[in-house]
Amino acid sequence: KMGDLKFDGTERLTVDYVKGILQPTPTCDIWDQVWNFQAKPDDLLISTYPKAGTTWTQEIVDLIQNEGDVDKSQRAPTHVRFPFIEWIIPSIGFVCWGSWYDHVKGWWEAKDQHRILYLFYEDMKKNPKHEFRKLAEFIGRNLDDKVLEKILHHTSFDVMKQNPMANYSSIPTEIMNHSISPFMRKGAVGDWKNHFTVAQNERFDEDYKKKMADTSLTFHFQFQ
Repeated sequence: KMGDLKFDGTERLTVDYVKGILQPTPTCDIWDQVWNFQAKPDDLLISTYPKAGTTWTQEIVDLIQNEGDVDKSQRAPTHVRFPFIEWIIPSIGFVCWGSWYDHVKGWWEAKDQHRILYLFYEDMKKNPKHEFRKLAEFIGRNLDDKVLEKILHHTSFDVMKQNPMANYSSIPTEIMNHSISPFMRKGAVGDWKNHFTVAQNERFDEDYKKKMADTSLTFHFQFQ
């Protein structure tokens, strides 16, 4: 078990391993409940790797299910409207997530055996109307263009960044300090170019090529 970690004076939860993956200790303590969770036939699971469009997808799904009724989407913060299975802890904490490669490849392999809609963040940014309609059809909703355009507007990055029910500004500062690192950053594709050095990019490309050699899954890291 690892001790308290601090970053810029902010205290973090203690962490430990469960099934080989680092998790907050409160999650480890109730892991049996998480592992034994039984979904109902009409449950909708949004399974995203963190910081890969999770909140965006949650807001889109909520508005689709409520046929674009913005007032209903303002009823509570995101983490209340969409409970996290691994976050059955007081308020909200951070989650340690394991391998991104395992996550994306595992769901890619499972999509042909189960009723799974696999979405790509890059496609959603490039052609949101097409992807939103595809998501609505998967959920079982047939939205007219007026409602779809309304959802497109209210789930745009700039609008969501100002939405207190979606931008996590309601979370206590000692848990999530937006002045250190804003929860909603840029929402852009290809911003890695502004952060990776040439050497870092070469190392990433090498690792990506090795880890993704056994799958047909392909990602685009910039708009073509």
